[in-house]
Amino acid sequence: MSKIEKLIEIEGFDDPLEFLSQFVHDSVCPGICSIPGCDYTTDVEPDQEGGWCEHCETNTVKSGIVLAGII
Repeated sequence: MSKIEKLIEIEGFDDPLEFLSQFVHDSVCPGICSIPGCDYTTDVEPDQEGGWCEHCETNTVKSGIVLAGII
């Protein structure tokens, strides 16, 4: 399962388009750690590519909008 698929599942969406339409115009959106095996999520800016992961203590959180290739 890809990170965007995992994030969509964690956020409770069945359809990726519903997820994207919910957050594409907001000032924050869900993000997920990009390290394999870590599924830490947090709200980040839509263009975030290096947000802080509290679990891994690294700058590896990417927004769902970035993971989907919108930004």
